[in-house]
Order: sequence, then structure tokens, then C-alpha cells
Amino acid sequence: MCSIIYMSKKLKDKIERNTKKFYATNEKYGIFTPEILEFLGESFITAPASTMKSLHNAFPGGLLDHIITTTKYAVDINLTLPEELRVENESLVKVCFIHQIGKTFLYKMCESEWHRVNQGKMYEFNDELTSMKVGERSAYYALTYGVEMSENEYQAVINYDKSDEDKQSKWHSCTLSTIIKQANELAIIEEKKLNDGY
Repeated sequence: MCSIIYMSKKLKDKIERNTKKFYATNEKYGIFTPEILEFLGESFITAPASTMKSLHNAFPGGLLDHIITTTKYAVDINLTLPEELRVENESLVKVCFIHQIGKTFLYKMCESEWHRVNQGKMYEFNDELTSMKVGERSAYYALTYGVEMSENEYQAVINYDKSDEDKQSKWHSCTLSTIIKQANELAIIEEKKLNDGY
């Protein structure tokens, strides 16, 4: 699937490091069931996080890289909060790992060399999927394949990509949901600055 994009040694090494980190963390916290790991498969490991170079992580392994970066920021944000507002680390890591798995099959390689070279459009949307927000699809995949979530965890997954115009999401979200949104945004800022070389 990634045959059009040349994968440098640097990118292959990054994918390998992120994969090891993902599996070690998943084993530590027991987040993903064997069923969801089988369903997501290698497509999860090599999925991009977006379609365009001008966005973020539009390269093979970009999604997993984004999930790991988001997790790092979420843990850091949580530690800065007063103790009574902090959320359990296990819950935080679980939501970070789940919140964008809905992107796993969302993109397909852009076949047009002109668009890749001149516009940086590396991927296109997979029109064969039923239309859902990424958070909704992520929660759907998780629940379908046996990943248990609390109400707050479910809310954080489905709310992370809702706009501020959604007042229910903006004003009635739990701390976990707010942390994930902020961590996700910080991860994107970092990725836009650092990942131009992939």
C-alpha cells in the first residue's frame, strides 16, 4: 500500500521504534484486545495521520507516531493539573491510543504523481467507508472488538475532534476529554515543525 512513497531508512527506523513502543505500552496497560489488533493489523502500523504534507504526518506510520506524541503530551498535561483534577494514567493512555484508530483505513494512496509532487497530496479519502467523524469511528472499532471504555473514556474519544461550536462537547466534557483535545493539538503543532523530512 505504501509502495508509491519511498520509505527512507530514517522513516523505517521511526516506524520500528514506534511499533515497539506501542506494543510495550499496550502490554503494560492491556488496552487493545487481540481481536482489535488483528482487525487493525499492519494497516494501523503504516497508516498516515492526514492526507497532505501541509497538514501533519502524511507519511507511512504517521498515525502511530501521532498517537504516541499525543500520549506524551497528555501525560505531561495531566501532571501539571492539581491532584483533584488529574485522571488515572491508565485511562489517559487508553484514550490516547484509541482516539484516532478510526483513521486506520480512512486514507488510500494518492495515485496522481502530479498531486503528490506539486500539491503534497500524499493520500486520498477512502470513499468506501461509511461517513463518520474519526472519534466516532474509533469508538465504534474499539467497542466492536471488545475494548471496554468507561463513560468518560468514551466521551473523550468521540469528542476530541468536535468543533467548539458543539456546545455540549465544549462545556460539558470531562477533564479527560479536555486533556486529549489539548494534547492532540500540541502534537499536531510539533509534528508540523519536525516531520517535514519524511
